[in-house]
Amino acid sequence: MTPTGLLAECQKAGVIVEMVNGALKLKGQPDAVHFAAGMLRPFKDDLVRYLDRLTAEPLSQTGELHQASSAAPADDATCARLALFRGRGLNQAAAIALADRLALRDQQHDERRVCLECAHMAGTVNARRCGQWRQTRMKGPAMPADLVDVLQRCRGFAIRVLRDGEASP
Repeated sequence: MTPTGLLAECQKAGVIVEMVNGALKLKGQPDAVHFAAGMLRPFKDDLVRYLDRLTAEPLSQTGELHQASSAAPADDATCARLALFRGRGLNQAAAIALADRLALRDQQHDERRVCLECAHMAGTVNARRCGQWRQTRMKGPAMPADLVDVLQRCRGFAIRVLRDGEASP
Protein backbone atom coordinates (compact mmCIF):
# COMPACT_ATOMS: atom_id res chain seq x y z
CA MET A 1 0.00 0.00 0.00
CA THR A 2 1.29 3.50 -0.79
CA PRO A 3 1.83 6.17 1.88
CA THR A 4 -0.96 8.29 0.38
CA GLY A 5 -3.30 5.31 0.51
CA LEU A 6 -2.37 4.61 4.13
CA LEU A 7 -2.99 8.24 5.10
CA ALA A 8 -6.33 8.19 3.28
CA GLU A 9 -7.39 5.06 5.19
CA CYS A 10 -6.37 6.68 8.48
CA GLN A 11 -8.33 9.82 7.58
CA LYS A 12 -11.43 7.71 6.87
CA ALA A 13 -11.03 6.01 10.24
CA GLY A 14 -10.83 9.42 11.94
CA VAL A 15 -7.14 9.18 12.77
CA ILE A 16 -4.73 12.03 12.14
CA VAL A 17 -1.14 10.98 11.37
CA GLU A 18 1.57 13.56 12.04
CA MET A 19 5.34 13.71 12.36
CA VAL A 20 6.44 15.04 15.76
CA ASN A 21 10.19 15.25 16.45
CA GLY A 22 10.93 12.60 13.83
CA ALA A 23 8.34 10.11 15.11
CA LEU A 24 4.83 9.25 13.96
CA LYS A 25 2.04 10.50 16.20
CA LEU A 26 -1.52 9.25 15.84
CA LYS A 27 -4.50 11.24 17.12
CA GLY A 28 -8.11 10.12 17.34
CA GLN A 29 -10.42 7.77 19.20
CA PRO A 30 -8.46 5.05 21.09
CA ASP A 31 -9.98 2.14 19.13
CA ALA A 32 -9.36 3.85 15.79
CA VAL A 33 -5.79 4.76 16.80
CA HIS A 34 -5.11 1.15 17.85
CA PHE A 35 -6.46 -0.13 14.52
CA ALA A 36 -4.45 2.45 12.52
CA ALA A 37 -1.25 1.69 14.46
CA GLY A 38 -1.57 -1.98 13.55
CA MET A 39 -2.19 -1.13 9.91
CA LEU A 40 0.73 1.35 9.71
CA ARG A 41 3.34 -0.69 11.63
CA PRO A 42 4.62 -2.72 8.61
CA PHE A 43 4.94 0.47 6.54
CA LYS A 44 6.38 2.74 9.24
CA ASP A 45 9.74 3.43 7.57
CA ASP A 46 8.15 4.28 4.20
CA LEU A 47 5.57 6.49 5.88
CA VAL A 48 8.20 8.35 7.93
CA ARG A 49 10.25 9.03 4.77
CA TYR A 50 7.12 10.21 2.94
CA LEU A 51 6.03 12.55 5.74
CA ASP A 52 9.60 13.85 6.14
CA ARG A 53 9.59 14.74 2.46
CA LEU A 54 6.23 16.50 2.83
CA THR A 55 7.31 18.50 5.86
CA ALA A 56 10.73 19.31 4.39
CA GLU A 57 9.12 21.66 1.88
CA PRO A 58 5.65 22.59 3.16
CA LEU A 59 3.37 25.21 1.72
CA SER A 60 5.14 28.55 1.54
CA GLN A 61 3.75 31.67 3.16
CA THR A 62 2.17 32.61 -0.17
CA GLY A 63 0.28 29.30 -0.26
CA GLU A 64 2.34 27.79 -3.08
CA LEU A 65 3.58 24.26 -2.92
CA HIS A 66 7.34 24.08 -3.40
CA GLN A 67 7.30 20.44 -4.38
CA ALA A 68 4.34 18.11 -4.74
CA SER A 69 4.42 14.66 -3.18
CA SER A 70 4.34 13.11 -6.63
CA ALA A 71 6.79 13.70 -9.45
CA ALA A 72 4.35 16.07 -11.18
CA PRO A 73 5.06 19.77 -10.71
CA ALA A 74 2.68 21.76 -8.54
CA ASP A 75 0.30 23.91 -10.55
CA ASP A 76 -2.39 26.44 -9.71
CA ALA A 77 -5.09 23.74 -9.52
CA THR A 78 -3.08 21.70 -7.01
CA CYS A 79 -2.39 24.75 -4.84
CA ALA A 80 -6.07 25.76 -4.95
CA ARG A 81 -7.14 22.22 -4.00
CA LEU A 82 -4.69 22.15 -1.11
CA ALA A 83 -6.00 25.47 0.20
CA LEU A 84 -9.60 24.28 -0.14
CA PHE A 85 -9.00 20.93 1.56
CA ARG A 86 -6.99 22.50 4.38
CA GLY A 87 -9.79 25.03 4.88
CA ARG A 88 -12.30 22.19 5.05
CA GLY A 89 -10.50 20.43 7.87
CA LEU A 90 -7.97 18.03 6.32
CA ASN A 91 -4.43 17.98 7.68
CA GLN A 92 -1.60 18.74 5.25
CA ALA A 93 -0.72 15.10 4.54
CA ALA A 94 -4.34 14.12 3.86
CA ALA A 95 -4.89 17.22 1.70
CA ILE A 96 -1.82 16.40 -0.42
CA ALA A 97 -2.86 12.76 -0.74
CA LEU A 98 -6.35 13.75 -1.90
CA ALA A 99 -4.97 16.38 -4.30
CA ASP A 100 -2.70 13.69 -5.80
CA ARG A 101 -5.67 11.34 -6.23
CA LEU A 102 -7.64 14.09 -7.96
CA ALA A 103 -4.72 14.97 -10.25
CA LEU A 104 -4.69 11.33 -11.37
CA ARG A 105 -8.47 11.47 -11.82
CA ASP A 106 -8.07 14.55 -14.02
CA GLN A 107 -5.41 12.85 -16.16
CA GLN A 108 -7.76 9.90 -16.70
CA HIS A 109 -10.67 12.22 -17.65
CA ASP A 110 -12.83 10.68 -14.93
CA GLU A 111 -16.00 12.74 -14.33
CA ARG A 112 -16.47 11.62 -10.72
CA ARG A 113 -16.04 14.17 -7.91
CA VAL A 114 -15.56 14.31 -4.14
CA CYS A 115 -17.84 16.27 -1.83
CA LEU A 116 -14.87 18.27 -0.52
CA GLU A 117 -14.64 19.93 -3.96
CA CYS A 118 -18.31 20.95 -4.05
CA ALA A 119 -19.67 24.44 -3.46
CA HIS A 120 -22.77 22.97 -1.79
CA MET A 121 -20.87 21.32 1.06
CA ALA A 122 -21.00 23.35 4.28
CA GLY A 123 -20.49 22.92 7.99
CA THR A 124 -17.61 21.82 10.15
CA VAL A 125 -15.44 18.71 10.14
CA ASN A 126 -17.77 17.01 12.64
CA ALA A 127 -21.06 18.20 11.11
CA ARG A 128 -20.88 18.54 7.33
CA ARG A 129 -23.99 19.00 5.26
CA CYS A 130 -24.91 19.16 1.58
CA GLY A 131 -27.15 21.90 0.24
CA GLN A 132 -28.18 19.70 -2.72
CA TRP A 133 -28.82 16.44 -0.85
CA ARG A 134 -32.61 16.59 -1.10
CA GLN A 135 -32.58 17.78 -4.73
CA THR A 136 -30.50 14.78 -5.76
CA ARG A 137 -33.29 12.59 -4.29
CA MET A 138 -30.95 10.82 -1.90
CA LYS A 139 -32.29 9.26 1.25
CA GLY A 140 -30.64 8.98 4.65
CA PRO A 141 -28.55 11.39 6.71
CA ALA A 142 -27.62 14.78 5.31
CA MET A 143 -24.01 13.73 4.62
CA PRO A 144 -22.35 10.54 5.79
CA ALA A 145 -18.90 11.35 7.20
CA ASP A 146 -17.13 8.73 5.10
CA LEU A 147 -18.59 10.06 1.84
CA VAL A 148 -16.74 13.39 1.61
CA ASP A 149 -13.57 12.03 -0.05
CA VAL A 150 -15.07 9.19 -2.11
CA LEU A 151 -15.10 9.65 -5.88
CA GLN A 152 -18.73 9.61 -7.04
CA ARG A 153 -21.16 11.01 -9.56
CA CYS A 154 -23.55 13.61 -8.17
CA ARG A 155 -26.33 15.42 -10.02
CA GLY A 156 -26.08 18.38 -7.61
CA PHE A 157 -22.30 18.95 -7.86
CA ALA A 158 -20.99 22.49 -8.40
CA ILE A 159 -17.26 23.21 -8.31
CA ARG A 160 -16.01 25.26 -5.33
CA VAL A 161 -13.62 27.98 -6.49
CA LEU A 162 -11.48 29.94 -4.06
CA ARG A 163 -11.25 33.62 -4.88
CA ASP A 164 -8.07 35.67 -4.46
CA GLY A 165 -7.20 36.10 -0.82
CA GLU A 166 -9.78 33.55 0.37
CA ALA A 167 -8.20 31.11 2.77
CA SER A 168 -11.11 28.81 3.48
CA PRO A 169 -14.69 28.18 2.38
